[in-house]
Amino acid sequence: MQQALNMKQEAAEVTFNKVIKLKPNLPHGYYGITKIHFWNYLGSKDQNEYNLFLKFADLTQEKIDQSLKSNPKDYQIMYIGGNLALFREMTQSVDNSSIKAFFWSKKAVGYFEESLAVNPKYYDSYLGLGLFDYAMSFVPDFLKWAVNLTGLTSNKSRGFQYIKTAFKKGTLDKSEAAFHLSKIYTDYLAEYDSASVLLRSLIEKYPGNPLFSYQYAINLIKDKQLDKAVEILNKVIKLNNKKLIQVTALAFYRKGEIYFKKNQFESAVSQYKKYLNSSKEQDLTGIAALNCALSYKFLDNKDQVKKYLLLAKNGNQDIFEDSFAKKKCDFFISNGIPPIDLKLIIIKNNLDAGEYKIVYDSLKMSIQHMDRDHKSIAYVYFCEAALNLKKYDEAVYAADQSITLKSSVDKWTIPMSLILKAKAKYLSKMNNEVFDILTEAEVNNNFEFKDYIQSQIEWLKRRLNK
Repeated sequence: MQQALNMKQEAAEVTFNKVIKLKPNLPHGYYGITKIHFWNYLGSKDQNEYNLFLKFADLTQEKIDQSLKSNPKDYQIMYIGGNLALFREMTQSVDNSSIKAFFWSKKAVGYFEESLAVNPKYYDSYLGLGLFDYAMSFVPDFLKWAVNLTGLTSNKSRGFQYIKTAFKKGTLDKSEAAFHLSKIYTDYLAEYDSASVLLRSLIEKYPGNPLFSYQYAINLIKDKQLDKAVEILNKVIKLNNKKLIQVTALAFYRKGEIYFKKNQFESAVSQYKKYLNSSKEQDLTGIAALNCALSYKFLDNKDQVKKYLLLAKNGNQDIFEDSFAKKKCDFFISNGIPPIDLKLIIIKNNLDAGEYKIVYDSLKMSIQHMDRDHKSIAYVYFCEAALNLKKYDEAVYAADQSITLKSSVDKWTIPMSLILKAKAKYLSKMNNEVFDILTEAEVNNNFEFKDYIQSQIEWLKRRLNK
């Protein structure tokens, strides 16, 4: 597994075949090879890798069934069975076979729960349970009926605790637990320093694994360390792992995202195009095309603006970024791209790049001249800039202004204003008001940018509970 995690996959497969020769009746060697082809399929979407995954998954399952028939209380074999079902669930999810995925989810959870029933101190099994607990909370509403049929539950907080337990007390898959824990720190808790510690350790241990570096780059982008993120992404691209070509493609997307946030639009277009030309999946193609269109607008290339606005409709509508891109491009195709929208894009980019003084100065005199809906967005941006400049009274004022305006179009401005106001109160030591504001933010958080806003809410919740 150490060889496999460092992407020395051929060497790892040789080692696993030795395991099979030594213990042909046990699933361990087959399971290791299955895992390699599972990773390769997710990272390449290559049908041959999928076929190899299925072949070895079936062989592994045969050995699991035989082993449990001989010893029904073998909790380690149950753990392997749970992971195998987890792999099948994830491949079905990738292929949009949601019902089959839920079936495998139930089977996996059953294995993990049985292993813990036999040995409550077999902490590795908490990793699988935690992953399902966390992931199931993101199932879209139209599929909730299928989840209910399986009897599975979801709880992000419990999932986090389970994964943390596996990382601290497990022995077999500590590196994978560290990786998943880092993702939760980044996406759910907005604790970027904690994620960085885990990811830097993984990169040092497995320098040949581009996935760990790619995740580190995402964490750095969210932490507004854009230049450092570019360095890491360049290393991912240089690795150019042929078995994980989608990771390389995504590195181009993230570089495009960074250059867009830095208002370097020619460079952004160059990287986004590399992603669009190399990606093996639809995910993020809509937002990449939209940002190409906006970049070309800033570069005054009308023909390319039209071309990429039309392409922006073709992303994966099951993910927020691409559904957001379609909504925006539909509006821009019908109405053009108003100058005020371009101004706010530049301001948002400066905010995402950590250029708070530029945002503060740009908006302080110009907000009053905007229409109601754009003004509500501008006050959110001004609030965040003031907050990071430690101008807490001004941040609270801006948040209140945005809330009062109550945009009928951009309803996300209300929960975003509330969480920023709560942060400003917390940082200015006015904790008696924070909890009620935070609760109101969470109640109202049911619009665009929901996951990001929730991560900010969780960040502040954890500090209030300390």
